[in-house]
Amino acid sequence: MFTNSNIPYLDNSLPNPLCFIPPNGILGSEIQTIAKLKELCDEVQGTYGIFEFICKLNYNNIESFEKTLQKIRKIEKITHTNTIHTIPEQS
Repeated sequence: MFTNSNIPYLDNSLPNPLCFIPPNGILGSEIQTIAKLKELCDEVQGTYGIFEFICKLNYNNIESFEKTLQKIRKIEKITHTNTIHTIPEQS
């Protein structure tokens, strides 16, 4: 039988889940895209490499994460996203 303690994202004794989202965007639109990402994410940085940005997102539950991710994906100049979820038990 599953309980909230068996599901890390539902266990209230653990810290809030944390996700890093490295999205890709259209070159030349970095400043405008960063401004829009900052409205949704806790931290946003432009990067060199295969991703244009790295976003840090703390969330309370998977539903709020999915809602925020959908908003990020709807930003006009975002072409692709990945997600990197941390493991709360290992923080």
